[in-house]
Amino acid sequence: MLTNYHTHCDLCKHAEGSVEVYVQQAIIDGFDVLGMSDHLPYPNFDYGFRMEFAELWDYITDVRDAQKKYGDRLKILLGFESEYMREYRRYYEKLLDEYGIEYLILGQHFYDISGHWQSAFDINDTAECVNYARSVSEGLDTGCYSLLAHPDIVGVNRLPWDKNMDKMTDIIVESAVKNDIPLEINANGVRRGFITDELGTHYMYPHFKFWEKVAEAKAKVVISSDCHNPALLNDSDVQKCRDIAKNWGLHVIDAID
Repeated sequence: MLTNYHTHCDLCKHAEGSVEVYVQQAIIDGFDVLGMSDHLPYPNFDYGFRMEFAELWDYITDVRDAQKKYGDRLKILLGFESEYMREYRRYYEKLLDEYGIEYLILGQHFYDISGHWQSAFDINDTAECVNYARSVSEGLDTGCYSLLAHPDIVGVNRLPWDKNMDKMTDIIVESAVKNDIPLEINANGVRRGFITDELGTHYMYPHFKFWEKVAEAKAKVVISSDCHNPALLNDSDVQKCRDIAKNWGLHVIDAID
């Protein structure tokens, strides 16, 4: 099967193309399943660079219209990429139970630490990566999420790999295995290119040190484009992710529950 569960659209303000354009591209590329998973907006909280809360139903309507129009040619799923924030748990549950959202991806771009929001892109101490991991684990334990996006995204901070990074990895991988939730090899990390540090030349993410432990645990893995442009839905960087997963001995699955 050819699938992609991590797909954005222009409503998020940092992507190109409507829902329908991505669906049309998926059909051209021969996909079996396309999951639309734009960034979730929050009531009373504006993280920026994502759809407004008032646009929530516009997005839902766009995906449902695409399901009706193209559903005989492609399985289209209605989802969101969402952070986990404890105070919004009822909101996540309502999306799934009452709004008919078919799945949520956990993409922990920020999280709550002692009453303030910490961005995963702005961590300057490996000890903080352990807090990031604990927030991810708490989110996975809720049962609201079907996939963990870019679990090693803190690699963008170019921190040294030390015992805290090992602990972060252990927390995330153990939680994913316990909850039977796939971890995502994310093509956007490949698109960012290589860095060189004390470990040699490698991607910021997918970070080979993280995925060594994923392979050892035999955790489920999904490959995603995380595309913000229709042309990237099945580009050469997605293929590189497939090659990486094979070379690293990862347990890749085609479909998520």
